[in-house]
Amino acid sequence: MVLEELDGFIAGLLVCPETIPVSEWFAAAFGMTGGRTSVFDTIDHANDILGRVTDYYNDIAMTLAEHPEEYRPLFPIDESNGDVLWELWIDGFMRAIDLRRSAWTKLLDVGEDATAALAGLFMLADIAGENHDLPDKELTRLTQQAPMLIPQWVITLHAHRLSRPAPVSSLADQPNPFATARKVGRNEPCPCGSGKKYKRCCGAN
Repeated sequence: MVLEELDGFIAGLLVCPETIPVSEWFAAAFGMTGGRTSVFDTIDHANDILGRVTDYYNDIAMTLAEHPEEYRPLFPIDESNGDVLWELWIDGFMRAIDLRRSAWTKLLDVGEDATAALAGLFMLADIAGENHDLPDKELTRLTQQAPMLIPQWVITLHAHRLSRPAPVSSLADQPNPFATARKVGRNEPCPCGSGKKYKRCCGAN
């Protein structure tokens, strides 16, 4: 998973209606599910990457929670023509959706902005996968506007999630597969992904 794809994957985790534990999504991000061999050479290597990825996760969570207007998805640029290649990002986002697809389907019936946002992201995924029957004019419009629409839709979905506390999945009690748990500082980002400081979120109880 390249960085732009990981960026989309993390955004998908943060706006998912159900909290997905680190042990599950980290393994999925690095292809270590279904009995596949670890891609890491040593435990120290795994811990280093896990730390970097969770820091990145927390940075995005803090931005969406405290300064959503500053949220910027990471898109690569085609150096030959300047095109914004948002397709990698949407591929990562959809991989996060696939971890809890049943939870996402609930948003299709809420009749709110979140429904339209999710439908829009699904449409972009279909465009990226060339699985659509859109007229050429509409296809061109969505393709060109995708870099502007994606952050708006992510912000909408995140606001919807914050308005409805996300239930923790049944896998939440699984241990971190690579590192022993450490205590979270009260001023550090809460590991639940809310974007709030630990002392003002789960640590308040």
